[in-house]
Amino acid sequence: MCYKRCRPDGALTTLPTQTQPTMLRYTLLVFIFCLVKISLFSQAHADCVTSMDICDKKKLSINSASGEGTNRSEADFIACFMSSENKGQAEENSTWLKFEIAESGTLSFTITPHKTDDDIDFVVYRSLDGSCKNMKIVRCNAGGDPSDWASHSKCLGQTGLRSGETDSSEDAGCNDTDDNAWLAPLNVLKGEKYILLISNVTTRGPGFDIDLGGTALLPCEKKKPIAAVKPKPAKPKPATAAVVPPKPAPESIGGRKVEVGEEVKVKGRKIKIKLWDSQVQDGDIISVYLDDKKVIDHIYLTLKPQEFEIDLPPGKEHYLTVFADDFGKAEPNTAMVLINDGVRERTIDLVAGRSKQESVKIISE
Repeated sequence: MCYKRCRPDGALTTLPTQTQPTMLRYTLLVFIFCLVKISLFSQAHADCVTSMDICDKKKLSINSASGEGTNRSEADFIACFMSSENKGQAEENSTWLKFEIAESGTLSFTITPHKTDDDIDFVVYRSLDGSCKNMKIVRCNAGGDPSDWASHSKCLGQTGLRSGETDSSEDAGCNDTDDNAWLAPLNVLKGEKYILLISNVTTRGPGFDIDLGGTALLPCEKKKPIAAVKPKPAKPKPATAAVVPPKPAPESIGGRKVEVGEEVKVKGRKIKIKLWDSQVQDGDIISVYLDDKKVIDHIYLTLKPQEFEIDLPPGKEHYLTVFADDFGKAEPNTAMVLINDGVRERTIDLVAGRSKQESVKIISE
């Protein structure tokens, strides 16, 4: 038995019978190679240790998300997923991304599923040493709905971190009136390292696009030059105006070192602040000091913001410090603080530990 094939001149030649199994083996090997290549590509970033490095905030497209990689227990018992069908397992058709902050600022992102009725969930970790072994959850979103509700659900479709949101966590489902698919942006510092887990909990296969935004810069981005502005001539001060010298930052409160981080400018001397747990509600109790005076005493941090009004004393500079009274289930205490002067507002993440407390400098304009 022979196979026929065409010669370059159009004539037919015959192949010997023994060529048949050789060709079949070759075809089978090519088919297996293609399957392995596709499988490896789709799983290339399905584990934390194989996270894709992101160097700038350009739009990134992930064409496929299939499976959970080789380590299927690296995202177990995540708090905001505990009420889901997976009982705390956050990893499903997963993609892991990682990036380092080159310039401090805010960080936001938008995830757009390629299949519009898919439910995309995510967890943002801050890696304390750059590895996958020492990570702290800073944002957790498990909100979602059945795919046939996509046309009217607030918890399906695009998701991510965006300006104007105050939640740091969304539990599974979409039952509460204020539930949606979005969480608050992050305030990030130069040198910090972050790892992002994105899961398609609806469909195996379809990917997504992700756009990163905010004022923070990643290593491959250049800081835009600031246009020179001519200083306005200073207005003469009245001869009788009393000048109150700026207060120095308190060195310590309750025997714990005070570390001043960010600055916030406010108009007027009456401000409102909102306080809530920036991660998972775990029993944190804090007090708030203005300079060295306690202005809010022993409040239990929840995921729902609590509002207070504070009158700033005379002077242009003051220091707002969060002091840990009880660390709850885990250290340190992490509090989101929103400062509103009636014209603008600013959200800051403050950490209070056993050895030091973080403080924000308030400048009255």
